[in-house]
This record gives sequence, structure tokens and C-alpha cells, in this order.
Amino acid sequence: MRKALFYAVLAGFTFFSVFPFIFSILTSFKQADKAFDPGLLPNPWTLENYWAIIHGTPLFMTWVINSLLIAVISVGILVLLSLMGGYALARIPFMGREAVFTIMLASMMIPGQVLWIPNYATLTHLGWVNTYWGLIPGLIGTVTSGIFLVSQFLKSLPKEIEEAATLDGLNRYSMFWVMILPLAGPVVASMTITSFMASWNQFAWPVIVLNSPELFTLPIGLNFFKGLFITRWSLIMAGSMFNTIPVLLVFVLFQRYFIKGVATAGMKD
Repeated sequence: MRKALFYAVLAGFTFFSVFPFIFSILTSFKQADKAFDPGLLPNPWTLENYWAIIHGTPLFMTWVINSLLIAVISVGILVLLSLMGGYALARIPFMGREAVFTIMLASMMIPGQVLWIPNYATLTHLGWVNTYWGLIPGLIGTVTSGIFLVSQFLKSLPKEIEEAATLDGLNRYSMFWVMILPLAGPVVASMTITSFMASWNQFAWPVIVLNSPELFTLPIGLNFFKGLFITRWSLIMAGSMFNTIPVLLVFVLFQRYFIKGVATAGMKD
């Protein structure tokens, strides 16, 4: 009975988690005037919503490409800076290391919304408002949390790894790329998944920085289907599939590497 109740609870949580996604997919195949008709299945099935957003909205694919470009660049910068900063705090002794670590932790307690005004003022002086460059600093603002995760992960690794690498003639940079980076697979996969999701779904900061429709990301572009008196829900559902599928693909891809990293990160004699 306990096992049956346990799986029943899990099934309930799974249903409530998956149902909105299934509803969105099925609604995207419904005709515009039948988006909220009784019944979950479309009747009839149609691809007119996807045709309308791809061919009827000239900037739609531009928004998708913008989101993909910003997400990939932001994730790459964030992961690289987090690995380098975390490795320095965890493995390299230097004066004031504990103070730097404490200040970094204190900065994580500041809400991101508090930084919007000073960040915007900085971008204004740099001339980065309404540019792609203005998006990237705001999207990699969580680098401190990444540094914290990496440093805590590397502290759990035995120091004998670096001692053996030093005896083999590796310098600090070669050790980082050859030894530390492969062992940090689990934390890299975790940061990649979370940072890609955060960057891809970012809405508030791009709205603040961008003014030109051709620079908009997909979450902002989907709001063009909302009007004052009418909302084209079938088009929004179809467009949201382009916003959801890349995140699912990244999650599925890096989940495999995450599991593999956990299984092989241990020391072997």
C-alpha cells in the first residue's frame, strides 16, 4: 500500500507538471477559433498556426535566432568564467582569498532587480543600449553562483590529482584544461542546463535594453500576438513550442553527460 501510494503521488505530480505542455502542443494544432473549444484533441488537426507564425510573421525566425545566439554566447561565457573563478578560489592559494569568497557570497544575496538601474546606466555610457552586447552582461550576471558551485565541487576532489599532474610536468594552465575540466563534467552539465534555461527564457532584461523589433528575443516577440482586445492564443501556443523544444533538447543532451560524469568522476587505481 505504501509503494502504491508513493507512485500514485508521483503520478499526480507528473500529470500536473506535464499537462500544461501537452495542452500547449495540442492547442497549437487547433484552428484559431477553436483554441478553447471543449475537448483536448484538435478537431480538425491543422498546421495553419505554425505556417502563420513562420511565414506570416517576418521577424519570427529572427527572434528565434537572436534567442539562440544570445543563449549560446551567454552560457559559454558563464561556464568558462565560473570554471576559472571556481578553480582559483578552490585550488590556488593567494592573499585575500577568503575575503574574495565572502564578498562573492554577499553579492549573491542582492536581488537582480536592484541592479537593473545601475547596469542600464553603465550600458548607456558604453553605448550598448539596444545592442546584442547589452544583453550578454545582464544574462551572465549569475556567474557568482556558478563560481560558488565550481569551487565547492573542486574542493571535494583529492589534491593528489594535482600533485601527480605536477610531477608529470603540467603547469597550472595545462592542469586546468587537461585534468580539472574533464573531472568537472557534472557541475559543467548542471550549469549549462540551468544557465541556458535562464538565458533562453529571459524577458525583463531584454525588454529594458532592446528597442528595435529586429533585435528582440523570442519571449518578447511572442507578446506581439497579444492585443488590447484580442489575444491569438493558438499562435502563442505554436510559438511557445519554439521556445520550449530547445530547452528540452539541451536538458536531454546534457543530462546524459551529467549522469556519465557522476559515474566516472571518481578516482581509479
